Amino acid sequence: MPDTPAGHQLAWVLASMNSVPAEVDIAPHFSTAFLAQVPLAKLIETAGRVAQGAPYALEKVTPSPASDRTLLALVRSKQGQAFNVRLVLEHDGDRIDGLLIRPHIDPKVAASWDEVAETLRAIAPSVSFLAAEIDGKKCVPLASINPHTPLALGSTFKLYVLDALARQIASGKHGWDDPVAIDDALKSLPSGEMRREPAGKTFTVHHFAEQMISVSDNTAADHLLSFVGRAAVEDAVAASGHAKPSLLAPFPSTREMFSLKLLASPDERIAYVAADVDHRRKLLDGYGKREPSEMLARASSFSTPVMIDSLEWFASPEDLCKVMLDLHDRAGTAATAPVGAILSINPGIPDEKKQYRYIGFKGGSEPGVLNMTFLLQRARDDKWLFLTVGFNDKSGPIDEPKAIAAESSAREFLGR
Repeated sequence: MPDTPAGHQLAWVLASMNSVPAEVDIAPHFSTAFLAQVPLAKLIETAGRVAQGAPYALEKVTPSPASDRTLLALVRSKQGQAFNVRLVLEHDGDRIDGLLIRPHIDPKVAASWDEVAETLRAIAPSVSFLAAEIDGKKCVPLASINPHTPLALGSTFKLYVLDALARQIASGKHGWDDPVAIDDALKSLPSGEMRREPAGKTFTVHHFAEQMISVSDNTAADHLLSFVGRAAVEDAVAASGHAKPSLLAPFPSTREMFSLKLLASPDERIAYVAADVDHRRKLLDGYGKREPSEMLARASSFSTPVMIDSLEWFASPEDLCKVMLDLHDRAGTAATAPVGAILSINPGIPDEKKQYRYIGFKGGSEPGVLNMTFLLQRARDDKWLFLTVGFNDKSGPIDEPKAIAAESSAREFLGR
């Protein structure tokens, strides 16, 4: 266990999984913001369910590549039951501000692409998948499921924001060290901690891009979307080769999307989807002005899919391969070389077998949506590869442990 504030809190969490603590002992370990969203009674109830499988032992702990205030851990009971634990400390203290405990499923070792595909199809009603070799400017498919079908992406849309930014930097319009000030009007909901920064404080474009990709910081994404301009991101979508760029026009910010999904009435959402592009642009301006505090109050109950087939960011596996190809090219050019490092801060899934020299990753999720997209360089032959898997289910949340295990199996098979 690391001898750090995050390590000390993780040790307490592990002890609490083995023996349910008293209410008086729980509160000092959590931030005020966390307890406002998750009442003590709920924490005790959850701890009681988890403790039924005790005792647990720490099998592995992994510091987050993006922050020293985040730890990822795998704990396992003597009976073999395992949980993934993700712990995040508050921005300006040592209390827990985020805690996620989910069942861990060991990935299946696949013997063929058919076996990989069978495992993926069992996760959700709508599945898209593409494994491909990168040959110059082309994606050469190795295996796929519905490679031309657009699905909801969640935060994987941020690849298009990064691509638009890189295009402007390549043209000389902007630089990685350009300062951008925090604007309260551009603050969004988690994930990410930049929403806590005071208005007026400046950070470089490079820092915003790192936070947007590595920890999927929504506030960072919305600041960059504003910085490069909505039209520039829409142009980047089309220029990347997206088969149906109209699906991403207008290109909403996360704050606007949260406002539509959490605050708008069903009739308002239907009206937005039915409107033409110009009318939707006007509507987005209004939705973007709604208060994040109202959205945050409703976020804890955001557990069922909301119009994921019509109110989302959309791309097919082939579309995602094309934007990753573009970013791969940007990483090989001096002016935009930081793109490669930004994409590789967070590998998405640990590469325990050391199959890859390079892992670029962006994923996204919301109720009913999960996407994981990779740019990879295989270690055994230096071959550049692409992998994406997307799951959509209009009826309920995706079983993320099973989905991630299936994705892990696909990436492991590709790396052989």
